[in-house]
Amino acid sequence: MEFTGWLLDVYPLHDRMVLWIRTEAGKLLRFEDPFRFPIYAAGKRRILEKLAEGAVRKGFAAGSFWDRKVEFWSGEEIEVLALELSDYGRLPALLRKLPSLEETVSFFNCDIPLAQYYLYSRGIFPLGRCGVECEGDQVQDVRPLESPWDLEYAVPDLSIMEISVEGSHLLPLGKGNTLAVRCDGKTLVFEPGPPEDLLRELGRLLQRHDPDLILTDHGDSFILPSLLRLSDRWRIPLPLDREPTPIRRAIVAQGRSYFTYGQIVYNAPDYPFFGRLHIDRENSFFYSATGFEGIIEAARLSKIPIQRLARRGSGTAISSMQLDRALQDRILVPWRKGEPERFKTAWDLLVADKGGLTYQPVMGMHDSVAEIDYSSMYPTIMVRHNISAETILCDCCPRPKVPEAGYNICEKREGLVPRTLRPILERRRYFRSKKKTAKGFEKEIYSRKQTTLKWLLVVCFGYLGYRNARFGRIEAHEAVTAYGREKLLQAKELSEARGFRVLHALTDAVWITKPGMTRSEVLDLCAEIGKAADVPIELEGIYKWVVFLPSKVRKNTPVATRYFGTFENGELKARGLAFRRDDTPPLIKEAQEEMLRLLSTCANSQEYRERSGEVREVLASYLTRLETGDLKHKDLLVAKSVRQKVNEYKVDNLTSLALKQLDDAGIEIHPGEKVHYLIKDAAAKNKENRVRAYPFLSADDIYDEEKYRELLEKAAEEIVENPGF
Repeated sequence: MEFTGWLLDVYPLHDRMVLWIRTEAGKLLRFEDPFRFPIYAAGKRRILEKLAEGAVRKGFAAGSFWDRKVEFWSGEEIEVLALELSDYGRLPALLRKLPSLEETVSFFNCDIPLAQYYLYSRGIFPLGRCGVECEGDQVQDVRPLESPWDLEYAVPDLSIMEISVEGSHLLPLGKGNTLAVRCDGKTLVFEPGPPEDLLRELGRLLQRHDPDLILTDHGDSFILPSLLRLSDRWRIPLPLDREPTPIRRAIVAQGRSYFTYGQIVYNAPDYPFFGRLHIDRENSFFYSATGFEGIIEAARLSKIPIQRLARRGSGTAISSMQLDRALQDRILVPWRKGEPERFKTAWDLLVADKGGLTYQPVMGMHDSVAEIDYSSMYPTIMVRHNISAETILCDCCPRPKVPEAGYNICEKREGLVPRTLRPILERRRYFRSKKKTAKGFEKEIYSRKQTTLKWLLVVCFGYLGYRNARFGRIEAHEAVTAYGREKLLQAKELSEARGFRVLHALTDAVWITKPGMTRSEVLDLCAEIGKAADVPIELEGIYKWVVFLPSKVRKNTPVATRYFGTFENGELKARGLAFRRDDTPPLIKEAQEEMLRLLSTCANSQEYRERSGEVREVLASYLTRLETGDLKHKDLLVAKSVRQKVNEYKVDNLTSLALKQLDDAGIEIHPGEKVHYLIKDAAAKNKENRVRAYPFLSADDIYDEEKYRELLEKAAEEIVENPGF
């Protein structure tokens, strides 16, 4: 028989992959595909023959065969041994044995996630239409009916259930909080009562509605661990999965903290479902940045199952796309990165490792300023100049090409990274163009999709220089920034040649002005720069006025990323202000945004200065609210990201004091998570009285009026009391 539909879920089970297909009629079908997961080994033939014999004898491999694949660094085809896993569960034990053999054998394709490897091999992808030929529930053949690169595509109308917490998720379930379930437009809030009743009623709801997708808030970190503990204790099973084989879950309370791009990030543990989808909105970068539509877009392109993709970052997605591209091109994926950074003298480092170019801004307020941006500069450079780990410093094309660094780049083969990025760049250009003409919800969908692609393109540059990236190399990273510096200098020189004054330049953007400047002049300049640089350049917009702010610490020192201004269409753009910071209390954000909305109607700097008094009136109204107490505690909560464990803080600042209150109550906040608290009395001699951590706030808690007044005044000062006003 043959069925067609959308691939909803896929996961490994023993020695086969399980597929859930949702037909156009809304029917759910479960299939099993006995996929043999191959890993590859290269070395002397007699050693490999002995390896194959031992792997089969000990039950790690069901069989082996010889194959020819392409070695990544050299591009040459080599003979390799393929070992087919007998049972997916044996893979971890096998991987633990391989390091002892690495002196004589090189291993490839070893640690690719099983479901992804399957999707790469079969050419199908999450929520993509596919056809399945089967006998009973056994797959005979599965094939894609569309391409993940189709610009327009349909997705099934999934049934959705939402589960959230009424009250604080930091407290034990039922101790001052309760569950709320929303489905079919109705919300059911569970009243405090016996846990057995909660489990039975929730189970009935799951069986009655049988949702395809369950959206939770703090589901991974709180709701699922709490429900599973209750389920174990009271021996009442919850029908979380559609998979008929019993699923044994370990209850994990602690996730993973890691450092990236200058900050600590925390990922809660994963609690995926089997046969239906579960996305924790509080544990999903993609959901918060792009919504469910962005998750679908990234999952289709990266071939990462929906639930895994939702809990990972854009770096994981772009890495998966590179893996997929490598497998389609028959390239062996190195198990361990094998290309070290070449030796450099101090002078070499000084010349090559400069990073992006920054032209410090001219502080103060300026009228009629154009911002012109290179479109996806670094990814475009990688594509245009064929920059990839295996193409930089190749042995076959010695001619120096990279500005300043003098690195050579292969001219005979296209790199893996450019091949991966080219279709993403073209796809983003399409979505951006559609966004300009679309309206309503359709416009929002295109916006979410192009934002998803933007994040993929943003991280691809960083991964090129990441020391553990499979397809990374620091010299390739340096080559990209070298070309970037050259192209930004080109933009500056061409602008000045046409009589423009450059006020600021930052990596891939330039702010310019000129008396009597017209839009057509700027567009002509953009065309000239784009042609010279061979990188698309766009007019971000023309500001009616823009302000470049100084450092908060050194008032005479400009800061590249602190500015705000209003475009001709009235749209406000701001970076580095209080309302853009995650730790700013909602009241302060609201006040500053209101001040900026007021000033965004000003036509020029003169009108801006004339109306600065109105900003102070807005400030006065918020100060009055502070004095009268016309506020809710949630309006004043500070949200600080925790950088270390509570016992590692050496100074009793407000954040550490709030952490200690939570720790004393048995509530652990991990590095990368946020702690929310109210400032009660910042100068209190008794440190315990300086803050009150959420969720311990009561109606009797007062706030530090003087401290919040100071925060409000500083927010206003950023706008009306800086040099140049």
